[in-house]
Amino acid sequence: MEKNKFGIAILISSLLLTLGGCNNKPDIDKTGESTASPSPASDISVTLSAKPVTSPSINQEEPSIQAYEKFMKNEMKVSFDHLVKNEFMGEALFETGREYTLSELLHTVTAFYSEDSTKKKINYIDYSYIDCGKDGEKELALRFNGIGINNENTYVYIIKYFGGKLSVCYYYETWARSESKINEYGYYESSGSGGASNHGTEYGLIDKDGNWHFIASIESELSINQLAFVDELKKIPQVAEAKGITANIELITLCLDDEDDNNERYYSFKVYNNDWEPIEDENLYTDSVYKEIFEEASVPFITPDEVSDLIAKKEKEVGVTDEIKKGSELTWKTLNGSMFGDYVEK
Repeated sequence: MEKNKFGIAILISSLLLTLGGCNNKPDIDKTGESTASPSPASDISVTLSAKPVTSPSINQEEPSIQAYEKFMKNEMKVSFDHLVKNEFMGEALFETGREYTLSELLHTVTAFYSEDSTKKKINYIDYSYIDCGKDGEKELALRFNGIGINNENTYVYIIKYFGGKLSVCYYYETWARSESKINEYGYYESSGSGGASNHGTEYGLIDKDGNWHFIASIESELSINQLAFVDELKKIPQVAEAKGITANIELITLCLDDEDDNNERYYSFKVYNNDWEPIEDENLYTDSVYKEIFEEASVPFITPDEVSDLIAKKEKEVGVTDEIKKGSELTWKTLNGSMFGDYVEK
């Protein structure tokens, strides 16, 4: 009988404990937040997330963008060692094996350009991010505006991040009678006047590794008399005059190499009417007085279509695709020049 009483007592105690536990469930308010006290640390089981949580204060931009921003804040330096070739500005102003802050760059450039000008500062600096070779890696295009005697020149640096360091991989200048531009994928085109009747255009590409590739240059001469000053072309005006042709011929000179020693030239021509509208006639290159002029002057020529084909072939060789060639123009953003007041007006 005593054993039965003891068993009943244990059963009643268990029921009371169970009921007490149910009555102590945490209350959930209307906001869905628990009002229960936290459990002791020893009772907490932690499950790690598959994706670590990152503080929003940490800069998530790619390292190259961070490096470009530091450079534009004067906190990082750039070198000229990666340049494929030493053109005038690179060779004359900047030393290999040395790095420059933006202030030092500005000091060197403004000192050079202000030698023949009373204006000692450039107007402003702007910049754009591009993707040379369309590989997803960003490069910095940095432009100085308002340089030179007439304050109309601009000077553009293309800067690339190479594993911890910044290097200039190309640079170009524009002036009053020229236009140079590079698109979002590094395709470059420059054109300018070489005189009243002369015009030149150059094409190039900066690839994904920051290397410069010359594609082609085209020179256009609209005055037939000017050809008399070029040895291999000087017979053309003489033969043309003998045949009664003295004007309305455009000579086209194509070069596919920018090295003088290897610079093979291809010649072509176009003919215009008195309103300077091009004459579209295939016979011009097969059976015409113009064909005879070039043959008698011993100047071999190709058709304008063949000129376009040669340029397209060279573009393919250096990695130009239709998408790269048709890339958008750059959108420029003005850099705050307050810290560079010694060299920049605004």
